[in-house]
Amino acid sequence: MQDKYRAVFLTVARYAGLLLCLCFLQSPVHAKTVLPLLLAETRDENGEIAPIRPENQKIITYFERSMDVQFDVRRYPLPRVIENIGKGEGLGFGLSKNSERLKTMRYSEAVFSDFVWVVVRDDSRMKYSTIGDLQGKSVGIVRGIRFGDEIDKLRNVSFKVEEDQPQSSSRLKKLLSGRMDVMLVNSRLPNAKDLEAELNLYLDEKNLRSETQMNYGVKVFAKPLLVDPIHFTSGINTKADVINKINTAIIRGRKSGDLPALWKN
Repeated sequence: MQDKYRAVFLTVARYAGLLLCLCFLQSPVHAKTVLPLLLAETRDENGEIAPIRPENQKIITYFERSMDVQFDVRRYPLPRVIENIGKGEGLGFGLSKNSERLKTMRYSEAVFSDFVWVVVRDDSRMKYSTIGDLQGKSVGIVRGIRFGDEIDKLRNVSFKVEEDQPQSSSRLKKLLSGRMDVMLVNSRLPNAKDLEAELNLYLDEKNLRSETQMNYGVKVFAKPLLVDPIHFTSGINTKADVINKINTAIIRGRKSGDLPALWKN
């Protein structure tokens, strides 16, 4: 009799296990929406694409979590990022506004703001307080970067623009050698002395000085050229709903303090 009950019990257990497996297999698995995210590539001294900066990765992760999406990150040179966003390939991140870009791109609310600092060799006698002080100077910037309409209209009129590769080492070498008078540096650091220390440490660590430049460093003027709001973007006729969701996540993150905490740290 006990064997009979045991056999019935085992049969019921098998069917219960099978039913549980079937229920599990039939349960819908939540698949996150995958969104292409275009980022401007930066390169190291060897010309290799550098990893995404940790502070930017934290912000990207925040929006993935807040919007319940997964970003398919694609790295391109900045001009190609701008071109491909305009064609509707995906979202962009890290771009500032100007009237030319507004013709082809839709912008989110500002996520954070970069400071654009004026950097010279530390023996320079140049003084800086307004953009007028760049008159007649050669100014090194990353190729494709824009700083708004007011500054754009002065390019190669009031000052000469030296467009260069995205790695800082290239412009620093040219600054130390006297091939440019000024370089502009985007940074989230709000204090000029902090950036100055960071750049001079970078010169030491990467051994960027030639034998004749060993006594030179760089200095950063106390007043930034501008404070530059940074946004997500999409093509002008694409992904309006996604930009709206990003705006909701930005507003929610500001109110909670979660978003400012990411870029301040």
